[in-house]
Amino acid sequence: MTVGRNMQDQGGRGETSRLEAFSDGVFAIALTILVLDLRLPPVENVTPSGLISAVLDLWPSYFAFALSFATILIMWINHHARMGLIQRIDGLLMFANGLVLFMVVTLSFPTAIVGEYLTGPAAKGAVFTYAVFVLATSGAWNVFMVAMKPERGLLRPTVPASAIATTRRRVAFGFTVYLVAAGLSLVNAYLGLGLITAMWGFWGVVAYRALNEHRAWSTEATEA
Repeated sequence: MTVGRNMQDQGGRGETSRLEAFSDGVFAIALTILVLDLRLPPVENVTPSGLISAVLDLWPSYFAFALSFATILIMWINHHARMGLIQRIDGLLMFANGLVLFMVVTLSFPTAIVGEYLTGPAAKGAVFTYAVFVLATSGAWNVFMVAMKPERGLLRPTVPASAIATTRRRVAFGFTVYLVAAGLSLVNAYLGLGLITAMWGFWGVVAYRALNEHRAWSTEATEA
């Protein structure tokens, strides 16, 4: 009985490892795609000062790249921490994970829009578009957290239900903030973009704490 259970647990961890490895590859591709929008600036008079000026004029593209890179990086860290809580996977979790990856890959599109139109008359529309994509990504994470509900029996035995409840509240809070950011962007592009950028710090702290909790629960599982 114990041998059979151990073999089942090993099989579940193997499937989880495959899903995380696939996800890591998609995250890496999404980060790589972002850099494709950083292009050489058009320069009519090729002089040192003219080139420097043209490079500096592309600051919206650099900012949009940094914003999306940091966003995807922090999502990858959080994804790694959450996958560490899972002992086995099922269809709902796989589809929820796929939805998250789908939204992560699409972030390159609104990133290019912000880089191109942030300083022009369409700035509000550009930031609103970006906010909508981030909002949809947050929605995908909420679906992912539903798939991780303790009562679905996918989590490691050492993971407390209260920790999952806290994470679900944080993810729901993020969705609300991004909804507000989308509304603000229609009033002032920089206000909406500023609120989205401010979420870096929030999710960065969440990712750091999640990794520490993951290590603690993994240690408990090993000792058990």
